[in-house]
Amino acid sequence: MPQKVSKIQKRDGRIVDFDPRKIANAIHKALNAVKMRNRELAERLSREGVQIVEERFKDKIPTVEDVKDIVERDLSKNGYAEVAKAYILYRHKRAELRQKKSLPVSLQA
Repeated sequence: MPQKVSKIQKRDGRIVDFDPRKIANAIHKALNAVKMRNRELAERLSREGVQIVEERFKDKIPTVEDVKDIVERDLSKNGYAEVAKAYILYRHKRAELRQKKSLPVSLQA
């Protein structure tokens, strides 16, 4: 079945190709963080998340944050609360790093 969502809007507003592998990789990292090293599970959960994205964004382009929020909720809904927490913490850490990079060097501490 062809992928329905083909584009995604990045945080900076750019529209780029949607790559479901990035979702699988992020879920895999969250699984690893909670000692559940299982690539097959990451792939399955990723497919479920992509399916939800495709249902909700039939006629518009999702943002990166839209997709991440969907994955987060799907992990929790499927009984992977600990994985969802690791995923949330990872998102938070990445947001802090992005914010720090955007500060002038004199304000980075």
